[in-house]
Amino acid sequence: MTLSQQGPSHADLSQVFDVLVIGGGITGVGVAREAAGRGLRTLLVDRGDFGGGTSAATTKYIHGGIRYLEQYDFKVVRESLRERRILALGAPHLVRQTQFIMPAWRWSKPPRALIGAGVALYDVLSYDRNRRAPDALRIPHPRWLSRKQLMRSVPWLDTDGLQGGFAYHDTLNMHPERLLLAYVKSAAADGAVFLTHTEVTGFIQHSDRGNVVIDGVTARDVLGGVGYTLRARVVVNAAGPWIDRVLQPLGRPLGVAVNRSKGVHVLTRPLGGPGRVDAAVFARAKSGKHVIVSPWMGGSFIGPTDTPLADDSAPVVADNDDVSSILSTVNSTMNASEQALTIDDVVGATVGLRPLIRRGEQGDGGNTYSASRRHELYHHLDRGVANLWSIGGGKWTTARATGEQMVDELLRHELKGTTTRRFDSERSGTSTTFAWAQDAAPFLTGVASAGSALGLDAATGEHLGRLYGTEYAAIIGLIGATPSLAERITTEHGCLDVLAQAVYAVTAEGARTLSDVIDRRLVVGTLGPVSRSVIGRVADTVGPLLGWDDTRCRNEADAEFARRSALELLWRDPVVSTG
Repeated sequence: MTLSQQGPSHADLSQVFDVLVIGGGITGVGVAREAAGRGLRTLLVDRGDFGGGTSAATTKYIHGGIRYLEQYDFKVVRESLRERRILALGAPHLVRQTQFIMPAWRWSKPPRALIGAGVALYDVLSYDRNRRAPDALRIPHPRWLSRKQLMRSVPWLDTDGLQGGFAYHDTLNMHPERLLLAYVKSAAADGAVFLTHTEVTGFIQHSDRGNVVIDGVTARDVLGGVGYTLRARVVVNAAGPWIDRVLQPLGRPLGVAVNRSKGVHVLTRPLGGPGRVDAAVFARAKSGKHVIVSPWMGGSFIGPTDTPLADDSAPVVADNDDVSSILSTVNSTMNASEQALTIDDVVGATVGLRPLIRRGEQGDGGNTYSASRRHELYHHLDRGVANLWSIGGGKWTTARATGEQMVDELLRHELKGTTTRRFDSERSGTSTTFAWAQDAAPFLTGVASAGSALGLDAATGEHLGRLYGTEYAAIIGLIGATPSLAERITTEHGCLDVLAQAVYAVTAEGARTLSDVIDRRLVVGTLGPVSRSVIGRVADTVGPLLGWDDTRCRNEADAEFARRSALELLWRDPVVSTG
């Protein structure tokens, strides 16, 4: 299913939708996919790009949240473990089972026995983890690694007081932005309409017996300046960390409050050396801080921070303090023979905001680390506003279940009696998935073989199969028609992207800006700094498709390079960060 960069037609937008979703992160997309799958007329609006706020800036795991057991959040862990299996079976080309190691030192808090009990409980709560799973996606029981075994697996760990470690498995979300886009395409295939880079500016409303009745929203295209009046029977506010901001135009308290927690990750040189560590490590320092160190795309992906956002009016950026905190934490868990990480070892940093539920609209901010990752559905009718819901909290792994629960509630209330069709999102792959609950290896081998006929090497073929699933054929078709599109965008950072992907991003995946293309359609933007020449090459490739002339292509590339350079300077230079 393609997403035109020109957007939907005026006729598409003039209808009265059954459901209008605000927010194009994984929660909003989950609602849109469920609603469209059941045959409801669905529109999703986001002020940026799909996943551009938080959902593409994750730890890259679909996981049960083993550390949530410390807060006795058993319900969230159980739901997450169930959904981990469902998401993996639905998109096997975009996930991989990965071993996690949780080391235990003599000084560990919690101590070894309690860590072991937590790992055992995690295993029990995932009792159905292998139901209908092919061998490649099966998850083994956890096991204890002796000190010697652990050092063979993770040679960079501090050996002082090291007792060993518990090894268990979770699911690597290899490219979150691509998996999110696969769900967008699934919703679009079922009839959902999407407006990106379109900001909701207010609500269409009337009064009825003392209640405010929502009839839709007003919105503005932030790139083109076009205004919209969008009508719907019910509006779902799924704006994540900004759900309270979306509600402000109503001018009344609606019982929604959010703790915004900043999560930063960094990509560094591979700890332990290239190719030596293939497990993720839950590295907990004596200070009590922890980070997850994951092997990813030839480097170590490390994070997250968990910092309450003090000033929610300021831009959300990674700064030098964030990166320094991550480096100091992981360095304190390394042995003396391992060279400590410095800022020069960092090739990239990502930042996102967690939308954590806060009790009371004037709450004290709370402890974001220990705050629950559960979600909550707010029906604003109890505050005198009809046809409006908000979704608070939640996480990537449970977004499908959240969407299902949300649509169930809509069909019990505002959409009661609406004709729907059967849709089983638990056993439905994405629209680009080659098959539900099957090993991806044969499919990827086939894609590599198809690509070789056009001169693509096996690694590039597998790359295209993973990112695009069954839509790889469209990329191959572009290359067949224009062989120059087989050229690599860059050879830096081991990047496998080819120019055909940039074309497809604009013509079939709804990309409207260079950042959309580079950061959330391709992989190149997630691997490290992108040079001005590479940005220019992308701009020259997609610009004509977006209606840009040579001057605009050059100006857009200059602006994108300046934006990226300024963000990097914030975390790389402590003087800039502190002002």
